[in-house]
Amino acid sequence: MWLDNLREKINLNLYSSKKFVLALFRWVHIVVALSMIGVLIYYYGFPHTTERKEFLTRLIEFSFLFYIIRFFVKIIYDYSPYQYMKKHWAETVIVFLLILEGISYNFFDVILASRFFEYIGFESLAEFSNLTIQLFFVAYIFMEIFKKRNFRQYFKIHPGLLFTLSILGIILIGTGLLLLPEMTQSNYNLSFVDSLFLATSSTSVTGLTTIDVSTILTLKGQVVVLFLIQLGALNTIAFAALYLLIAKFGIGLKQHEVIEDFVNESSFLDTEKMFFRIVKWTLIIEFIGFLCVFILLEPKGMFEDLSARLYHSLFHAVSSFCNAGISTIPNGLMNVLTADNYLLHTVTLGLFFLGGFGMIYLFDIFGIKSLRHRMKFPWKTLRFDTKITLYTTLILLVIGAIVFFTFEYNRSLDGKSGFGSLVTTLFSSMTTRNAGFSTVDISTLSLPVMVFFLFLMFVGASSGSAGGGIRVSTFAIMMSSVISTIKRKPHVELFKRTVDNDLVLKAYSIFIFFIAGNLIGIFALLVTEYQAVEAGQFKLIDVIFEHVSAMSTVGLSTGITPALSEPGKIIIVIAMFIGRVGTLTVAYLFGKQVMSRRYKYPKGHTMIG
Repeated sequence: MWLDNLREKINLNLYSSKKFVLALFRWVHIVVALSMIGVLIYYYGFPHTTERKEFLTRLIEFSFLFYIIRFFVKIIYDYSPYQYMKKHWAETVIVFLLILEGISYNFFDVILASRFFEYIGFESLAEFSNLTIQLFFVAYIFMEIFKKRNFRQYFKIHPGLLFTLSILGIILIGTGLLLLPEMTQSNYNLSFVDSLFLATSSTSVTGLTTIDVSTILTLKGQVVVLFLIQLGALNTIAFAALYLLIAKFGIGLKQHEVIEDFVNESSFLDTEKMFFRIVKWTLIIEFIGFLCVFILLEPKGMFEDLSARLYHSLFHAVSSFCNAGISTIPNGLMNVLTADNYLLHTVTLGLFFLGGFGMIYLFDIFGIKSLRHRMKFPWKTLRFDTKITLYTTLILLVIGAIVFFTFEYNRSLDGKSGFGSLVTTLFSSMTTRNAGFSTVDISTLSLPVMVFFLFLMFVGASSGSAGGGIRVSTFAIMMSSVISTIKRKPHVELFKRTVDNDLVLKAYSIFIFFIAGNLIGIFALLVTEYQAVEAGQFKLIDVIFEHVSAMSTVGLSTGITPALSEPGKIIIVIAMFIGRVGTLTVAYLFGKQVMSRRYKYPKGHTMIG
């Protein structure tokens, strides 16, 4: 009782200064966080002497001390400290870890986080322990900025523009980081165009690269690529979570249809919960994939060291699930250590199948709530959009496998075992639709297979996934429209449902925009690579394959990517960016909004066909 009375007296005495002190700390927090971003970039991006490294470490420790002081000030000014710590449990845990780290380092000269990384086998990642903690607070400050301030009265922003700018921002930041001296080997000077290309490929989870990531980038550079891949994928499959920010920028119900193009949801009342659910499922799937890859990688050669095997397993699992197709293993899955590891190929196939399927649909199929609902009401089946995605994906997978096996039986599949041929066939059919990983040399495939791969890349992955292309739902609706037209049905029907005319028109719009984008891009690429084509260095199919792969964010190549001219690389960068953002989103940005839709012109008629 006396403690409560004491607490009440303290709160009354502090009340008058509460607003000023917390506001002051909030603004100083922004200055400290932004300053530390600069310090961290300088610390990890440039070589340093021992003295300078010690000085920079002290600056980082100062930021940690500020966070600790700020946390306890907020505790003192809060009316219920226990409830505050319970509500902000993540910040509380981090602060107490910082306190333990400070005591351990200053009194015992031991860095606990580094010791932890070393204990689990990540000796090479021990130096990144401070960065991991610091990144949490950098993310936390931006969350707090948008939480505390209401921008409705200042800004109006289109959700498509917000998504575009967020992707562009990640790419530019990644480009700058990759240009730092410590990101590449000391004997290699990465150009701006190559850095921009790699950052775009990583963020758009495409997988095309002009350099060998496994040999040219240092561990730090590869970690930057890994972060870009994860951020790029989450920025796509978790776009609905941006509605929490969009709402503060004054976006109304009229623009919800733009967001639906990303998440395929008609209601956004549960977006915050959905965002954390997406992140949770992503991390769980990637962790399971990491364990499987680690177990399947044989401890020999470059994987003999435990730390190296853990690192390559982590990178491979994230890159696979995010459909990035970038590998830290020289020559990827065609490396001599992994070429015949068909179980590893199967795990990789499973990861990029799930990543390209779409998180919303995974929730519907495997979610506990959905499973219980279908068990309770057996007559209820999968959602309409889930059925479209699932069945179309499986049909395209089977057709692609049949085509590949038919034409490659005596070529790339020659000499493989029955199980190996099956895995390679399914892998090749599925990877063309989103992943970018390859277990066969694309440049040696027969022309019929190459042409059919162009079709599969053009269709792409599922809506709301990390993949690209026109998306399987678009393809399914278009095919249903064709069938309905042939049968002279008044409406488009699919799975005993009538497809709204607006969806049909949107599907054809995406198709036309994607066709136009590829035609323009291929023409421009033929202009920039004219001399290489004339000299026989590139074939026409190589150029077409490269651009469709880039715009569909697939990442497969016949091997011409490093040999592209500087203008050619820029064209591929633009293609990858548009492929990630989406052609329809670009059209929304440049399209003029009509004042009213409540009108209709007299009918016109013309001959068709």
